[in-house]
Amino acid sequence: MNNPTAILVLGMPRSGTSAVTRVLNLRGAALSGNLLPAAKPNPKGFFESADALAIHERLLTALGRTWFDVSEMPEGWLEHPATQKAHEELVELVRREYSDQTLWIIKEPRMCRIVPLWLRVLRSLNIAPRALLVTRHPDEVASSVARMVGEEQWGPRHTEILWLEYFFEAEKATREIPRSIITYDQLLADWAASVERVAAELKLEWPVSIADSKQEVDAYLGVENRHHDHNSNADPQRKGRTFAERVYSVCNEMQSDYWQVIENAQIEFSEMLALFSSPMREAVNRALEQRDEEKFLQQAELDGLRQHHNDVFFKQHAELIELKNSQKKMEEALSESKVEISKLINSLNEVSYELGIVAAREESCQQQLRDAQASYTELLALTSSRTWLAKKLFSIEKK
Repeated sequence: MNNPTAILVLGMPRSGTSAVTRVLNLRGAALSGNLLPAAKPNPKGFFESADALAIHERLLTALGRTWFDVSEMPEGWLEHPATQKAHEELVELVRREYSDQTLWIIKEPRMCRIVPLWLRVLRSLNIAPRALLVTRHPDEVASSVARMVGEEQWGPRHTEILWLEYFFEAEKATREIPRSIITYDQLLADWAASVERVAAELKLEWPVSIADSKQEVDAYLGVENRHHDHNSNADPQRKGRTFAERVYSVCNEMQSDYWQVIENAQIEFSEMLALFSSPMREAVNRALEQRDEEKFLQQAELDGLRQHHNDVFFKQHAELIELKNSQKKMEEALSESKVEISKLINSLNEVSYELGIVAAREESCQQQLRDAQASYTELLALTSSRTWLAKKLFSIEKK
């Protein structure tokens, strides 16, 4: 049974690695299940492992490096304890995310700096590595990075050196494994031919055919994918091409022995980097100091906001407790009032009952009085009749 295959997509941030990764994914190569969410710099998505990014960032920090550091990796970094810890974390990540995949992609720009570690991880898991170096015209990368981090952070020359550092570290570390290059221009010009060439150079077969993926890939690779075009932004006053531009031309044109030309350029760059590493380190340190100062100010502002929030919270909390106590007292008073009202209602009911009895008695007395008056009237009438009769008898007797 063939070993699973992992494609390492390697490229400087803003070089088109997200677009390349998505196209390969649509051709059937699996992605991580825990991707970074889409954001303003990449509204269509980054298509990179959030867990890998966290591991890479912790490792670089432990080694005294950052993603925007133009210095080479420190001597002996592969034997550093932090590297061993990162190795264990990456092994766990691969087992968790890709254990059931035969062809998968891992993409995260910081990988360019730590490719040797990833190759160790893949070898330990019997996974066949493949490297795909992604490049984009350095002027476009510089413009895109400036848009992402802000032009005040560093100038285009810093980004250009960083572009070379990322590319050459990835190139140097992948010389012993199957590898290929694709440029952003090639991808946008003819993605189908470019991806087929990559498959041949990496000795791969894409699980999804061009015909079955064409509609989705075409929809994804719209003109809006190119935000910065060096052809339209070229400086007409500039004479000749920079070192980075010459390297990019070799990658994009792919003339005979282009890998050897690239290796020679890498040696030349390393010699230049050694010469200027000290002033560049100072520039990076200044950037780090500025970042730390900004973080300190932001933290102070955050602490002030947090304290203000706590003060307002505790004040409102105290007022709420007071209101609750007042409400409780009002409820107790209302309950007592209800009891008193209930007693009054019972008393009124008793009084009403007594009044009813008195009224009944009064009515009985009134009836008895009426009966007595009627009897008296009858008695008077009878008495009157008797008197008249007596007078009549008396009159008769006299006669």
